[in-house]
Amino acid sequence: MNAHGSPLALTPEASLNRMPVVMTEQDKPRPARYWVSTPALLSLIHEHTPGDERSVRQFLTTFSGEAEADQAILRTFAKRLIRVIQTARTGQAWADGSDFQRQYAQHWQSCETLVLAGGLTSGEFGQHLAHLLEAALAPLNVLVSPWAGQTGLVGLAQHYGSAEPLVVMDFGATGIKRGLAYHHGNRIVPLPELTVDHWLDDQGLFRADAFRAVLKDTREHLDGRLPLAISLACYLDRGHPHDYHSGVYHRLIDDCDHLATTLHQQWLPSAGFSGLALLEHDSTAAALAFRFSKPAMMVTLGTGLGVGVCPRHGGV
Repeated sequence: MNAHGSPLALTPEASLNRMPVVMTEQDKPRPARYWVSTPALLSLIHEHTPGDERSVRQFLTTFSGEAEADQAILRTFAKRLIRVIQTARTGQAWADGSDFQRQYAQHWQSCETLVLAGGLTSGEFGQHLAHLLEAALAPLNVLVSPWAGQTGLVGLAQHYGSAEPLVVMDFGATGIKRGLAYHHGNRIVPLPELTVDHWLDDQGLFRADAFRAVLKDTREHLDGRLPLAISLACYLDRGHPHDYHSGVYHRLIDDCDHLATTLHQQWLPSAGFSGLALLEHDSTAAALAFRFSKPAMMVTLGTGLGVGVCPRHGGV
């Protein structure tokens, strides 16, 4: 069971990143991240507008619903994401798997609301994307998070619900977002973001020394000892990484007996924090920002494709 009490604590078996998706009959199956991710969107920008030197962030900032080239990129990206969601909703990728996978497939099939979050859902692009998905996937309700790439920070802060200040950190695949949350998570003051690759070792992994260094760097922006809530781009098993080989954080499993305990008792106090308030998988943290009376899923669009189960009203 994960921190928010859901009976469906996600594992590596739930990955949308690796879910095989066939876009057309002529295409071979490819992982969903091939079709829908930051690198995939960048490829579409170059494909539709040769010579366009905009980064993905610049494209999202300057996106115009009235520009035909931007609309063409949006339509292609939306078509791909629609196919990914349709594939997930069939449940076929997990129907013959473990007990967890069968339960997960059933949750997708019973899902009534889809929430989009992550950096690729920001601004006008995210709103247009949600509109196209809802039209194609009816009767599924499709919402876009108003916090885009900051949704995980909001989810952590609002779930913890502290009236006192709380530090929130989102360790993503390419960036580390940080903020100071006030008033039960209803206001978050951003702290400077960090680039993950600056902290990786020779094997391209984020290990204990890097974690401790980032914590110390974060503490320098604060005036006092505060609790810290963390989301991590890594599937967690009751506060410790699953033993799988994906992403940059998974080998933290080798650096301590139990990550949440080590953070709370050792790494955070030594960096000047009062302790660990919450540790969650990053897409689960984003899902904590929303509650619904019926089954709902969070899909985060960024460097990869993340998924989390939104809590139910009246849940733990």
